[in-house]
Amino acid sequence: MENEGASLRRVTEATRNAVWDEMLDAARMTRYAESMESRYRTLHWIVRFSLLLSAWGSAATILGMFPDGWPRLLPNLAIAFLVAWDFMSGYATKIAVLNSAKRECQDLETEWRELWQNVDSSSATDAEVRERNKELSRRLARATSPMDVEVRVNQKINVATTADAYTVTAARYGAR
Repeated sequence: MENEGASLRRVTEATRNAVWDEMLDAARMTRYAESMESRYRTLHWIVRFSLLLSAWGSAATILGMFPDGWPRLLPNLAIAFLVAWDFMSGYATKIAVLNSAKRECQDLETEWRELWQNVDSSSATDAEVRERNKELSRRLARATSPMDVEVRVNQKINVATTADAYTVTAARYGAR
């Protein structure tokens, strides 16, 4: 009878692997959102700074500091282009979405680490671990779904953050 109770509590290898994979995915998504957020913040700053420079050029044109002709149009054309670019790119929205996803993924990553540490507990049952893993997976999907709409996937950053997440997680817990 004691063996039967122990087998009910024991977490299967399939469940362990599922928790490990989901924990890695949360780590990857945290790093990906952070990296993309940083990228979009930089692009947003460049567009806004360029807009500021163009506005200064336009002011100089209005004040008659540029000669007549084509060069007087350049600051105004730059302003029109940059305002359209800023509007179409939606950097502020992307940054907000990525920041929100990053924060939720960080929390989920912490919760998955706790779950991973509990996998080998004598009190952990396979059913409980699977249910908790499924709940965390649903939360991860909800947290990252706005990214699917607002942010195009950057393969280079995705590959780099995946490798980083695996390296850091494997070093922390030992390779799977």
